[in-house]
Amino acid sequence: MPATTSHLGSRAPAEHGRGRKPSTRQGTTAVEFAFVGPIVFLLFFGVLELGRGLMTVHLLTNAARAGCRSGIIEGTSTASITTAVKQSLTGVGVSAETINVQVNDGSTDASNSKAGDEITVKASIPASSISWMPFQQFLGGMTLSGQYTLRRE
Repeated sequence: MPATTSHLGSRAPAEHGRGRKPSTRQGTTAVEFAFVGPIVFLLFFGVLELGRGLMTVHLLTNAARAGCRSGIIEGTSTASITTAVKQSLTGVGVSAETINVQVNDGSTDASNSKAGDEITVKASIPASSISWMPFQQFLGGMTLSGQYTLRRE
């Protein structure tokens, strides 16, 4: 009786896909990347810019808190509160353009305030001055700010 062979075992190696012709669509990957690449890069840089903006808001809030803490001590003037905020921001490489100090939501000097008065410190900076991107489209016209309020002792 002749030996029977399995149909699977008798196939030539070329039938398993080893000898296929190369695809004739050689530029497809480049064209797909040309369409998808800019969208991926835009998302990546957008997230990077948003993260930088949120980090700066956090730094501005911490600097306002440091100014507020120095301002709640009796006899501290608005100028010394402003100096404390600037020093806090200079240490992290940010320079606030606007620092407002208010006593009970007014614009009197902090040295004239009494015990129990609210001292509010607000530090602001334009988003365009902290951006790492060469284009200012994402956060361009925004102003980032941090604010903190404490009562005078």
